[in-house]
Amino acid sequence: MPKSVFCIPSKPIARRTLLRGVGGVALALPFLEAMQPRAARAAEGGPKRFVVFFSANGTIKDQWQPTGTETDFTLSPILAPLAAHQKDLLIMRGLNNEASYIYEPNAHDASMATLLTASKLVKGPSGTGRAGHVLDGTAAGPSIDQEIARVIGGATQLPSMELGVQSTTTILEPMVVRMCYRGTQGNAKSVPPEDDPKKVFNRLFMDSGASSDEILAQKSQRKSVLDAVLRDFQRLEAKVGSLDRQKLERHAATIRELELSLEKLGSGERQCTVPAPPEVSLNPVDCTQDGRPAKCAGDFQALGKAQMDLLTLALACDATRVITLQWSTAESTVFHKSLQAKAEHHLMSHDAKGNRADLIKINTWYAERFAYLLDSLKTQTDADGPLLDSSVVLWANELSDGDTHNRRDLGWVMAGKGNGAINTGRSVQYRNNTTNQLFASLMTMFGAPSEGFGDPQFKGTLSGLG
Repeated sequence: MPKSVFCIPSKPIARRTLLRGVGGVALALPFLEAMQPRAARAAEGGPKRFVVFFSANGTIKDQWQPTGTETDFTLSPILAPLAAHQKDLLIMRGLNNEASYIYEPNAHDASMATLLTASKLVKGPSGTGRAGHVLDGTAAGPSIDQEIARVIGGATQLPSMELGVQSTTTILEPMVVRMCYRGTQGNAKSVPPEDDPKKVFNRLFMDSGASSDEILAQKSQRKSVLDAVLRDFQRLEAKVGSLDRQKLERHAATIRELELSLEKLGSGERQCTVPAPPEVSLNPVDCTQDGRPAKCAGDFQALGKAQMDLLTLALACDATRVITLQWSTAESTVFHKSLQAKAEHHLMSHDAKGNRADLIKINTWYAERFAYLLDSLKTQTDADGPLLDSSVVLWANELSDGDTHNRRDLGWVMAGKGNGAINTGRSVQYRNNTTNQLFASLMTMFGAPSEGFGDPQFKGTLSGLG
């Protein structure tokens, strides 16, 4: 590897520098050598990042669980797509979501509300509906992502970002569909994910200080973000060294690619009165089984890829250090036609034996998506190395088994070293440990020492992470 070639301007570039252009566009930058001298970075230590990747309806345990010892293990068929990242993984078996059993009129509602909060489901004023679904319920406390954002979010443009992939449309009936909650114990409110990649893109790059007329004018002209800030971009390139110029060029190429993909994708909603959005193709690749348009808002896989690309870009630009990505929701009714599945996901999960082959394919498909995200985070770098090395990326499922709705013996995967806080390359079997303890340990890892998280009856921390 060639030696780092960089130059530091007489006054270092601010870490949160935005290149501003016409029409309210603000372009965030990746980390550049010119932003901070190496000695200062070494003294401070690099930032940690936290990402949650959610998929639903449990798994097929004997096809998910690795074999072998803690440090010498073979990935299972479902987790095989993660083979290239095995040294970056901490596979956690045996964690229990005990808070989900405190109040469970419906197991899916209880598991979704408690997934990241480890606090009980709370019934709302409308009570329950068919099958015990809680119509407007919430969680009794905040979620781990929002608590980490409370600790570290002040250092970035956005404290956190919540992304979704058809997170509200792929359900059969009203129920609890959120996993992120902000507030205090006893007073938490859900934080909805944004399902539209175009809106996520605009949140990252449209300057909120611009007037609405300027923003509309920018959109009506269909100008590229890069075109709008081209002069500032060229001026910055002239000031930095060769490695920084290479980073800027890669950054620009990524943004161009995202812009083009989002133009093709469409979201199914009007972004504003002008211009008219692209025509939406109700792609039949991944729809709910009944095929209703409300349940088929675009291509599930393409939407998810766009969201993962934006997630990586947001971390690379240090726009935020806390992001959640919610694929569908608990009781997901996504119909994976691209996998030749014979029915929608939730329905098949209730007969795991009869639908074993299809459920293995679906869970393997999610492992492939997770691998894509890890690939992206490993490719993108900051001053200290790959983003994955400074991140804690948690792949969580609300159930361990969809047939029985079991929330004990969960199979969760953590990736990334968290700047040395996580000892990876291991498969760990926990016994009688709770998600509360995992989240308490994560709070300590992110700078807020804690002896408990969520419901107070489940105290303690989780050993064996570092």
